[in-house]
Amino acid sequence: MLNEPYKLLSIQYLRGLAALGVVFCHFGFALTNYPVISSVFNLGQIGVPVFFFISGFIIAYSLEKNGYKTSHFFTFLIKRSIRIDPPYWVVIALYILLGFTLNHLSAYRGVVFRYDFAQFIAHIFYAVPFTRYSFYNHIFWTLCVEFQFYLLIGLLYFLFKSKAYKVIFLLAFGVINLFHFGGDALILNYTSIFALGISFMVFYNNRTLHNIVLPIIFITLILYRHGFATAAVLLISSVAVIFVNFRLNALYFLGNISYSLYLTHFLVFEICNGIFKRMGIIHLQFLCFSMELVVAILFAWLFYIFFERPAIRLSKSFIYLRRPKLDVKSTAA
Repeated sequence: MLNEPYKLLSIQYLRGLAALGVVFCHFGFALTNYPVISSVFNLGQIGVPVFFFISGFIIAYSLEKNGYKTSHFFTFLIKRSIRIDPPYWVVIALYILLGFTLNHLSAYRGVVFRYDFAQFIAHIFYAVPFTRYSFYNHIFWTLCVEFQFYLLIGLLYFLFKSKAYKVIFLLAFGVINLFHFGGDALILNYTSIFALGISFMVFYNNRTLHNIVLPIIFITLILYRHGFATAAVLLISSVAVIFVNFRLNALYFLGNISYSLYLTHFLVFEICNGIFKRMGIIHLQFLCFSMELVVAILFAWLFYIFFERPAIRLSKSFIYLRRPKLDVKSTAA
């Protein structure tokens, strides 16, 4: 575990719970004998909007604390790339390896994997939504949305120091979400969620009455555009950011491995599912679910140690300004 005593514990816990929710959603689809439980687990998909809210909050929070200027944009992109890309690239390589392996298994009856270099490049540069290619795994669509967010916040939100500019930008950015744009992997369909995260960061830093107006507007937009469940979970998440500041080791651990868990869990599911079929125990759905969950968390922990944690350490070696170290609560950017 990295020595990061200034992490926002509430954000750390939300990360872990969001990742676990997505895992329950995807693994829960196999519980066909238990439709009620499966439908409850399906609510875990709200973990994705929670991730978007967290990104809006923590990226803006960290950039503000580190004196970010638009002139630092390429340093920001390099830091983000070093932080998130190496683990992502490893998972892409694992999916390609899995595809070739399945092609050579005589018992495999699924879709034949065909490697296409252009599809690979589209994945590397988060460009799949703008091509004719499909994702190696559908979970990658959220990474494309996140990358689009990095471009927008890095270039536009800090373009001027004026508070009026930032308020107008956030309003315009969030209101875009009133309209529907084709394709799940476009940030234009989730701007109100990211805007909620940024505006709530402003309120978190300066808890005045007028600073709560924008978060209320964006929660209302989310209610209209994404439904009651998503709005309610994001409202609860916002409240938790302020009031949850106590240490829970299990959730802290889940927060640490959340990105690794999100990246690798479906790969674990596909492999475990194939093994359980060969073993003839696939009908023991709860047993399989429990084993998949344990393996997914264990694999994510190992993946975090060997791939994600070194990337985190390396990304922190890039700084925006040569100045005395700030007493910041998060170094997520």
